[in-house]
Amino acid sequence: MGSAEHAVPGTVAFEDAGTRAAWIAERRRVRIHLACLAAAWVVFFLVLTTLDSSGVIALSDVTWSGRRGRGGSNLLAAVNAVALLVCGGFACRHLIPLQTLKRVRRVLEAHPWRPVTAVQRLPRKKDTGVPVRLLLEEGGAWTRDLSTRGARPRRQWPEALERGAWHAGDLEGTGVLALPGGGRPMEIRVRGGVIVYAARADRGSAPDRPRGSA
Repeated sequence: MGSAEHAVPGTVAFEDAGTRAAWIAERRRVRIHLACLAAAWVVFFLVLTTLDSSGVIALSDVTWSGRRGRGGSNLLAAVNAVALLVCGGFACRHLIPLQTLKRVRRVLEAHPWRPVTAVQRLPRKKDTGVPVRLLLEEGGAWTRDLSTRGARPRRQWPEALERGAWHAGDLEGTGVLALPGGGRPMEIRVRGGVIVYAARADRGSAPDRPRGSA
């Protein structure tokens, strides 16, 4: 799928139906993950508490006192607290992508899409994003090193981007990259700038850098 197969909308990017639908779908997936984590902890708490009260397990019988005999707790409360911390840690990983999606939306609401002839993925270095360069037009020069960052972790790099994409925003600041027609939006910034939550690409081999590049 190349960018030439889809007409670039003449309005700001977020007014495009496909773009808006892709952003909403991405936000919905993140929210579903958050809801699943909350539900998992509630189920774990209810099951553990029910088993303890029925005598199947006796975690609440294992108690200890606080310093100088004040306060104290039991093993049931400790296990539930640890489970809450674990679920909370995973939840934080999805709260950060929500902030990324907010930044993406601000860019899409302020800038139109522009066609990108090709996207070249560069060898990974010490960067949490996926390093790329853009070719805005045939026979033109490649942009400086940029870094794409998706909203969700452990997503594979969409190979179709290398055959054409849409870009919105500032090439010297924050922008958005997506497949033509309204694909999954990814935040893109000048490499080496402020680090935000990044999507991991697959660990396969990356293409060589363009000839004549630094």
